[in-house]
Amino acid sequence: MNKSNDLLVNQHVEQPSPELIREALSRIVSSDGFQASPRLTQFLTYIVEESLSGRSTQIRGKAIAVEVYGRRIDGTGGQNLVRVEARRLRRLLHQFYEDHWDGNGVRIFVDPGGYKPRFSFEPTIEDRTSSELKSDNPVGRWRSRQLLHAGLGVLALVAVLGIWMSQDNREVVPTTRSIEQAERVALGEQSLTRLQAVNLADQARGMFFPVFDVKRQQIALGMFQHARELDPALSDGYAGSAQVLAILAVLSPDEAQRDDLFNQASEMSGKALELSPSDAWANGANGWVLAVKNQPNEALKYARMSVELAPKDGHILDVAGMTAILANAPELAAEVSNPERPKSGSGRFGARNIWGVSQLMLGNYESVVEAFQGAPAAGAPVSAPSLLFQAVAYDQLGNSEEARRLVAEMRRTWPEFPSEFLAGRIFHNDVNTRNLILETLSRY
Repeated sequence: MNKSNDLLVNQHVEQPSPELIREALSRIVSSDGFQASPRLTQFLTYIVEESLSGRSTQIRGKAIAVEVYGRRIDGTGGQNLVRVEARRLRRLLHQFYEDHWDGNGVRIFVDPGGYKPRFSFEPTIEDRTSSELKSDNPVGRWRSRQLLHAGLGVLALVAVLGIWMSQDNREVVPTTRSIEQAERVALGEQSLTRLQAVNLADQARGMFFPVFDVKRQQIALGMFQHARELDPALSDGYAGSAQVLAILAVLSPDEAQRDDLFNQASEMSGKALELSPSDAWANGANGWVLAVKNQPNEALKYARMSVELAPKDGHILDVAGMTAILANAPELAAEVSNPERPKSGSGRFGARNIWGVSQLMLGNYESVVEAFQGAPAAGAPVSAPSLLFQAVAYDQLGNSEEARRLVAEMRRTWPEFPSEFLAGRIFHNDVNTRNLILETLSRY
């Protein structure tokens, strides 16, 4: 029998980081079994994200019945349904690990008798090697962490593209969290359906990073669509849908498909603004859509407006930073992603890598190296773009040996990574940065 199913409920295991847990979740829900069971996918995503967001005490049968299955909060029918579905979820998880588990990495448990997930972490050979190398050599320590996270992060080519914008997890400060909880209680008194839609959109919002992980974005898009169905008057479902559709448009190599995604994204962002013209998310999503459509001036207007409306919201700041990069406004990208800037919110933020890219665009190459070298220590996966951006910075600093090593490592680890695609799409309006990337690739 696969040893993954032998771990005792009370057995002590090393706890993985939120980042590794989300990567494990992404692999699970992308499997054939879960793709064929969208409700169980939503069930598992809901309880994992609630736990990672510090709301594990709220993971109860009634909450799941309302949030995932759209049942009324009163009565026992919903809770009975959740118990049945939880048994199905445990069986499906068991089957997934029987088929795919090699005994290493993160495993997610949903133990009988409750719904709160439990996580185990069995270090891989690379993990153990990395641990042994924590010594006097900072470069060796950084490189070993790179190899560890690279091994964990190679899920798909497009997923790799987006990892450079993903990290800097931060928790909501207690005051903010208590305010959010109070708002939800008040909302629940007025409309349980709207409360369910708000919570669903908030969960999907936390799945934006890695930005260009297509399967993850498709799951989020389905959750936003469900939020819109639950409450067509709630702007969050439209703002989230607009943001995801624009991301998918960036990735599409087919011009006709790209235009269709653009049109859908524009329709959704327009609806979000119509419903809530002063909402930060609605304005930020509209700015991102305009940036993807290569309308930089209009995009920056909405990005700045969103930051004024929510100056500490980590997700709003990330969207504004992404918009600024595409619109060739590195000063704004640096402003919203500055490591010293206070941020609130839960989930995965992209501030560190947005900061690194902004410094590359501004020509502050030592800051680029510092930003991306610090990512592994902070628990962020190493990706092809992070290696590429560091290589460009080292090349400009005159360290051709390190630049050559990084380019070689990128090509060895991600041989099909579309570097030219990245340079053309992300730096469409920044000719200088695009040329630096292309010259570095050509030179090494």
